[in-house]
Amino acid sequence: MLEFKNVHFAYPGGEPVLNGIDLKLAEGEHVGLIGANGAGKSTLMKAALGLIYVEGDILVDDTKVSRDTLSEIRSKLGFVLQDSDSQMFMPTVLDDMIFGPMNYGMSKDEAVALAEETLEKLGISHLRDRHNHRISGGEKRMAAIATILAMKPKLMLMDEPSTALDPCNRRKLITTLNELPVTKIIASHDLDMILETCDRVVLIDNGKVVADGETLTILSNKKLLEEHRLELPYCLAGIPMKPKRISK
Repeated sequence: MLEFKNVHFAYPGGEPVLNGIDLKLAEGEHVGLIGANGAGKSTLMKAALGLIYVEGDILVDDTKVSRDTLSEIRSKLGFVLQDSDSQMFMPTVLDDMIFGPMNYGMSKDEAVALAEETLEKLGISHLRDRHNHRISGGEKRMAAIATILAMKPKLMLMDEPSTALDPCNRRKLITTLNELPVTKIIASHDLDMILETCDRVVLIDNGKVVADGETLTILSNKKLLEEHRLELPYCLAGIPMKPKRISK
């Protein structure tokens, strides 16, 4: 479904960000992409979308990512950006949700029905007609996720999807991700969420794949994680979360 073949990339005048990435995702896999800040997670996702051009080959559903195939590639991919403000650009949440499906040939009535179904599933129907600049960061995050889900992509790329979400919306997101029958790659520092939503984890550091395997095997390996500036998920670390005392 998604393949990176010896992919290299460096920003102009900078150090290499991707250093020979070789990675395959089969259809239906749910893969967590983990690594410390600057490891190359977001860059790898941008490369898959053709937002940057790299050395090496990237294939989506056996189609090579190139300038000539961007329209076909992006019709199959849904990308939740790390910054929701960069994704929500129409006046209202509904306007944003129907923009993509209509752009790929769906009628307005069909797009609206699909948008409303998605909003209801996520429990955020009240955001339907809200203006994007008048909702909170967490609400905008959920709306951005709903916008991508409404496009019914074959492959979802999600960059820090749980950022800014309160516990209730984070739980809704996890439940929704586990119900989606699509291939997913989720880049996140929220390792507890990765543990709940992904069956495979890929750890990258300095633009290279340093570990690739079953989720629990990797996320329970304290030595491996610490070597690459990460920590065990809270649920595996055995660290009690004590409430702070409030001074009177």
